[in-house]
Amino acid sequence: MKAPVSALLATCMASACSAVPDAPAPSAAAGAVREVEFACDGGQSVTVRFHPDERAVLVRNNEEIVLRQQVSGSGFIYGNGPTTIRGKGEDLTVEIGRMAPIRCRAA
Repeated sequence: MKAPVSALLATCMASACSAVPDAPAPSAAAGAVREVEFACDGGQSVTVRFHPDERAVLVRNNEEIVLRQQVSGSGFIYGNGPTTIRGKGEDLTVEIGRMAPIRCRAA
């Protein structure tokens, strides 16, 4: 038996909207900002603050970049156009403009 199109559409929409970052999180109260430090290729480091209002703040070279959560099939993605962070578990990739992606891991 074929499922009604509306049921399939509802299922697809529900799963697409349920993307939640699975970044490493220190124990904290629900709704609190989660701050994660990452060690990156080339001896670089970045910090990401995951806010409960679907935004993240990337701190790199003492510069703060605000990013908005994007829909992700797996893991998490935050971006603002020229800058994107994406990751899963303890891994993070930072993409800034035309620079080569920076690979990082939770410290």
